[in-house]
This record gives sequence, structure tokens and C-alpha cells, in this order.
Amino acid sequence: MQIEHAFSNYKILRFIFSFTLLFAFSIFTGLESLTSNSQILAAVILFIYTVISFVTIFIEKITIFDILLDISFISAFIFTDFDKLKYFSIIYLFPLFFSGFNFRPQYAYFITLITFFEYLLLFLFYREYHQTGFLNLILNSVAFILITTAGVKLKQQIEKQQRYIKKLEEEKRISEVYKRLYRISAELAHEIRNPLASIKAASDLLSEGNPNPKLLKMIKEESERLNKLLSDFLLLSRPKESERVWVDVKDILTRVKEIYSKEGKEIILDINDKPKIFISEKSFESAVSNVIKNAVEWSKTKVVVNVYVVNNKLFIEVEDDGTGITEENKDKIFEPFFTTSSSGTGLGLAITKRVVMENGGNIFVEDSPLGGAKFVLTFPIGREDESSGS
Repeated sequence: MQIEHAFSNYKILRFIFSFTLLFAFSIFTGLESLTSNSQILAAVILFIYTVISFVTIFIEKITIFDILLDISFISAFIFTDFDKLKYFSIIYLFPLFFSGFNFRPQYAYFITLITFFEYLLLFLFYREYHQTGFLNLILNSVAFILITTAGVKLKQQIEKQQRYIKKLEEEKRISEVYKRLYRISAELAHEIRNPLASIKAASDLLSEGNPNPKLLKMIKEESERLNKLLSDFLLLSRPKESERVWVDVKDILTRVKEIYSKEGKEIILDINDKPKIFISEKSFESAVSNVIKNAVEWSKTKVVVNVYVVNNKLFIEVEDDGTGITEENKDKIFEPFFTTSSSGTGLGLAITKRVVMENGGNIFVEDSPLGGAKFVLTFPIGREDESSGS
């Protein structure tokens, strides 16, 4: 990105420089005093160069020909009056530096060679065969090579730093992945250890000849909890491949509503038409079920589910009138095993996010006008040809 930025700056600086040079030339020379052919030619060259510099600002890509054009204009300008303008050869250094910075070294030094030959032609044309002329030629040639080398070295150094930064970022990303994996593993072990401890305690009591129905019930409930926990974790880490079909969204949500209406909370479904979505039915039902279950659990009396389609995208908004989610927890609720519920495993919303993302959708949470949280799920509907044929 720094190289592209340099391209842009080069074009802008080139225009500013050419315009300033043209302005200064017109002021110090005076338009009314442009009597000699060389002065008129120099003014025309500067004007053309300024116009071209302005136009090229709006052209994103820069090539070797742009640099060669700059060098040719500088040579043409000096050619108009070598005795007075030969010191402007310092201007060559700017395009040479940028060529070294932006192009491959062989191309950059090729441009340097072209620059040397153009300046040599000026030297030969004006017959600068005296000692000062030769010294001027040698010094300029050395300067051309050094400034090009400086550009090349700077580019190599920046690229080296960029590779190093990219490597550090990759190592940091991998480190974060491992940290998250370690944390998830520790939390999974913790979640498994609690029911196992209860099962072991109940088993010890039963082994003492005390067949208490409460202990048998505890073993059954904790075993079911373990099975649910491991099933959810396997679904999160390695979801089952299911065939994608056209799913009736209203039927799925109605079925989910019937399941959680038993909790004694009011669930309101607001669905426009009968939208369908091309997705795995089990995955889709699992995703929306987890969100609605979460909303029912945290609501006071009511959960509202709005469903609509916009621009071939399905939107499902699940709102509740509970206490809402803090700003701090909004960034954590989709992480595995994060839960503020005493009965939850902390995997439901993580599974939902995975299903949504793997199907090209998105999910986010915000505050609801009802007072609680508002989850928004988006899914692409599917291919139009499949929709029409369903």
C-alpha cells in the first residue's frame, strides 16, 4: 500500500512542481520579454508538461513510460538553453528516485541509462568539451546512479519490513488461535468435570446400598447434560454435512415457537408472506432455535420474531423485553462456553454464528426497543433459478 501511495504522491508532486516552475519561469523571464526562440520553446515545453502532469493525476496506474516522459521533458527543457538551464539537471533525480523505488531494479537502472544518454546528447550537441563540462557530466552520471540505488534500497527495505510485519501479524494470529483453543479446552474440561463429580458422588452413595431415587435422577440428568454438552461441542467443531434444500422459514419458526411457548412466555411471530431459504434444514432450525431459546430464557414476558426479505436476503430479528446485554458482553456472547446462565452450556450462540457464517450470512446483536436484546440474522435466500423451480 505504501508503494501505491507513493505513486499517487509522485503524480501530485510532479504537477505542483511543473506548475511552480512554469509560474516562476513566466514571472522571472516575463511574458513580454519572450523574444528569443529558446525562451518561447522553453515556455511551451513547460506549459505542455504542466498540462500533461495535471491530466495524469486522474490516471491511477503509472508505468515506465511516465518516468521516461518526465525525463524527456526535462531534457527538452534544458535543451532550449543549455548554458543557462544545465543546472536544472538536478531535476532528473526526482523521477530517477521514484523509478528506483517503484520498479524492479533492472527497469530502474535502464531508465537511469536512458537518462545518461539523453544528458550525454545534450553535452555533445552543445560541444561542452572543456574540463568543467566533463566534470559536470561525470558528477551528474554518478548522481543518477546513486539516487536510483537509493530508491531501490529504500524499496527493498520497506518490503523487508512489510514481510516482517506480516510475519509478526501471522504469528500473533496463530498465537491467538492457540490461546483460544487452550481456553476452550479448559472450559470444556471444567464443564465436564462438574457433572462427572456429581455422578461419582451419587455412585459412591449407591454403592453403599442406599438406592435413593433422587440419586438415580441426578445420575440420569447429569448424564444427559454431559451428552448434550458433547453433542453441541461436536456440532460446533465438526458440523454434520447435510443436504441443502428449500426450507419453509415459517414452518420452522412455528415449530420452534411451539417448543418454547411451554416456558410460559409470549412468542409473537411476524412473518411477511412465506419466505423460503436454500439451506440445510437441521442447521437452520438449530441456528434460529438457539437464538429464540436464548431470548425466551432472558425475557420477562415477551419475545418478538420479525421475518422479512430485502434484496434477496432473509432477515430474522429476535427481540425480548429482558434486561439486555452489556456492551462488554456483546463481543463475547458468540464465543464458545461464554454464558451468564446457570443452566446453559455457552455453545448455542457459537453454533448459531457458525451456521450463519458458513451459509454466507451474518449475525449481530443490538439493543431492542422492548428493553432487552435484539439479535439480527441474515441469510442469502439462494439462487433465483432454484427458487423459481421450487
